[in-house]
Amino acid sequence: MERLLRDLSNELDTLESSHLRRRLTRVTAVREAVVEVDGRELVCWCSNDYLGFASHPALAAAAAAAARQWGVGSRASRLLAGTTEVHAQLEQSLAAWCGAESAIVYPSGYLANLGALGALLSPQDAVFVDRLAHASLLDAARATRATFRVFRHNDAPHLAELLARAGQARRRIIVTEGLFSMDGDRAPLAELLEIADRHDAVLYLDDAHGMFVEGATGRGSAEAAGVASDRLIVMGALGKALGCQGGFLAGARALIDALHNHSRTFIYTTALAVPVAAAAIEALRLLETEPQWRRQLGARIAALQTALPQAHVGSHIVPIIVGDTAEALRRSQRLWEQGIWAPAIRPPTVPDGTARLRLSVTARHTDEQILALARALAS
Repeated sequence: MERLLRDLSNELDTLESSHLRRRLTRVTAVREAVVEVDGRELVCWCSNDYLGFASHPALAAAAAAAARQWGVGSRASRLLAGTTEVHAQLEQSLAAWCGAESAIVYPSGYLANLGALGALLSPQDAVFVDRLAHASLLDAARATRATFRVFRHNDAPHLAELLARAGQARRRIIVTEGLFSMDGDRAPLAELLEIADRHDAVLYLDDAHGMFVEGATGRGSAEAAGVASDRLIVMGALGKALGCQGGFLAGARALIDALHNHSRTFIYTTALAVPVAAAAIEALRLLETEPQWRRQLGARIAALQTALPQAHVGSHIVPIIVGDTAEALRRSQRLWEQGIWAPAIRPPTVPDGTARLRLSVTARHTDEQILALARALAS
């Protein structure tokens, strides 16, 4: 143990000298877009709570009522101790929202990706992943032991070349994000689906950051791109725009039944807490009955576009590319001193040489906070 701890300390020292060591920031209060840290109030620009639902009183009330009826924890995995009516209702609501036959909920988006790709792929198969896809997708694809190929970011011709050389793989699955979590740009879904159709492949779409926000009705990146296909498998998150926790897949009943039987991160983990599932049901209801939150988010994105024309704001995720890791940390610290929390995103989360400030716009930000951010960045 002494040697292990010494090695770990040396590794941490190396991270420190490279400006790559991470530390937790303790938050003592959250009030809409403002957080309290060490007795200071800061405007938070790093939350994925895009619609501000995490602090909506209706979600808190739904969670509290479910806790009183069902308790806090879910007791065991759903195959072992049964599925509550709340979990079943949530999955029915998600399936209806996505226009699918069925849905399956996991305790996190990471577990959803790991479990779904692990169930669908084997060493007989081939998987093709966008270079800038989320770590959970890269980890999941590698863990399947399928033939693993990475295509250049949003480069459909490069993907087509790789697929053409895939040989006799039993299954071919293309993996991408709908809205990329660190760059805020969108996948060319129409092109990717055309390639999938040409090469008899399936497109696995992680829409964690697009679902419930993108598209005319918030149905996500596929709706925004105007595409629909039986070759499309969509993963969505409950912990981003819905303000809750968890991940889900919606699709054909045969797909969901297969995941019930083969997805290890569903079979062998305790179910999503019932109060969180109840809150997610309420969040889906709010999407239908309180459309002003999506409109307000759109207005905040437009305001940021006006305030930061040099940033090329294209979605609710706005990267300010700095490049050098140490400089990104310095700029983040200067913003912190002005009451703005915009953490530096560093390798390996983003490629070497692309350290950045990653801004997340939410419906809870005010015009005054957006102007203050713009002034601070300009200075």
